[in-house]
Amino acid sequence: MVAQSGIRQRLHHPVRKSNLRLVSTGDENTRQEVRALLRELIANAKPGDRLPSERELSVQWNAARMTVRNATDALVDEGLVVRRHGSGTYVLPQPVVRFLGLTSFSQDMRERGLVPSSRLLAFGVDAADELVARRLGVPEDESVLRFTRLRLGSGEPMAIENVWIRSALVPGLEPPDLDGSLYELLASRYGLVPGSADVTIEPMLPDDETLELLEISPRQATLFMRMTDADADGEVMMIADCIYRGDRYQLSAHVPARAFTSALPSA
Repeated sequence: MVAQSGIRQRLHHPVRKSNLRLVSTGDENTRQEVRALLRELIANAKPGDRLPSERELSVQWNAARMTVRNATDALVDEGLVVRRHGSGTYVLPQPVVRFLGLTSFSQDMRERGLVPSSRLLAFGVDAADELVARRLGVPEDESVLRFTRLRLGSGEPMAIENVWIRSALVPGLEPPDLDGSLYELLASRYGLVPGSADVTIEPMLPDDETLELLEISPRQATLFMRMTDADADGEVMMIADCIYRGDRYQLSAHVPARAFTSALPSA
């Protein structure tokens, strides 16, 4: 059984009522207006804070309780808050922003004040099938080390990571070595440093196993990232298929101005 996430283990503090403001004494506010007010309330709260009840908010904001409930449902789907039966609605931590580039999961977590860790789910040596061989650029049946890890930030499940790497590149690699950053391990022990990466990203609906491992609801989408890492000479080092929680991860990229030069009309 997967351990309960860190957010569930925190002490919960209600959002102070002084943060609320009376909006109008006239017509009822719409769902869009209430959603905007909820966002403002969440922005001024801390992760783990309990929001006022729907009844309190409906009175304070002059809105029907169903309007408040529907607006809250939308923010639950966005991963901003979570409902806990018999307890209330709580503010979730803001998503981790991953900049597309050669950064490791461990680096992402540390930069955001979280403690990175891993839970090894599978580990073994396989003969590369046609698909893996093609992605790695090796002959079929070449020996390939394969492992799957659940990646956590301060104890909370963040991603599921499936990695394939040529066995010849990592002699002696054992399960106890895989608790931390793979990039750091490859660089320090094997002198393997990625020089480039090809990445494709798409939304994915999780299966039952993914739901359980990431501790998410069936309505929560995930981000599927397929990566191919190559060294400075362009030789493929490893490939990875990763599933990130859609409510805890955002992806960001910087596009320099020169990327648009070719699309500009000539003088």
